[in-house]
Amino acid sequence: MLEAALMVAKGAGDFLKRRFLEMVDGEGLEVEEKGPGDFVTRVDREVEDWILEELSRLSPGIPVLSEEHFHGEEIPSTCWIVDPLDGTRSFIHAIPHFAVTLAFMEEGEVILGVTYAPMEEELFHAARDRGTWFNGSRVTVSSVSEPSRAVVAMGLPFRGREHLNSLLVFYRSAYSRGMALRHTGSAALDLCYVACGRYDGLFYMDLSPWDVAAGGLMIQEAGGVVKGLADKDWLSGWLVASNEALSPVMEELARKAFRGSWVKG
Repeated sequence: MLEAALMVAKGAGDFLKRRFLEMVDGEGLEVEEKGPGDFVTRVDREVEDWILEELSRLSPGIPVLSEEHFHGEEIPSTCWIVDPLDGTRSFIHAIPHFAVTLAFMEEGEVILGVTYAPMEEELFHAARDRGTWFNGSRVTVSSVSEPSRAVVAMGLPFRGREHLNSLLVFYRSAYSRGMALRHTGSAALDLCYVACGRYDGLFYMDLSPWDVAAGGLMIQEAGGVVKGLADKDWLSGWLVASNEALSPVMEELARKAFRGSWVKG
């Protein structure tokens, strides 16, 4: 399964890179707004169709949960989980920071994940009990233990705007502890950055399984801690994550943001 996932991610990423460079060179890009602030392009759908075809060929009979083909149906306990283009808004604006990400879940447990950032040619992958790898080298989370030395990613999702106050409380609390905060537009890559030690932690709300499945596993396999928020499992897209040393601080900030013990182990 891992070899199939690596091959599909690399092929899809190369496809995205070609389309991105064509767009930068002046070729038009069809963009549709699915909802307020939620965009999809022709490229999203083209690369997703290619991924679905390849996974069907390489692993026949295994269902695929993918962003553009999901309509609220029950999620199978064993399936592929795919986001063909994480960072669509950046892609549309010719910002070269986006990725393709996919994971495999077996009996409700994510057992492998791959994320590929084609413009940077950065390939991250992890398999359960086999560690996390970046461009062929094994990586671990950072060893930063002081909040004032930490770099922390947080998201500003297009959904869940009713939770804006919680985001602002987290931002103020983290900032007051001396943390440097980042928002890059790709949750999938933020998770990878925590896994390889570029970032020390992250805080995200109201994402989807395809945004976090691969990266959450990578953080765990790199020695980090991933916990759910709002009494939800982290795979739901509500999560706080960090290295082990910073985990108590990150949980404290998350609880403060929600004014309660909304951190699920």
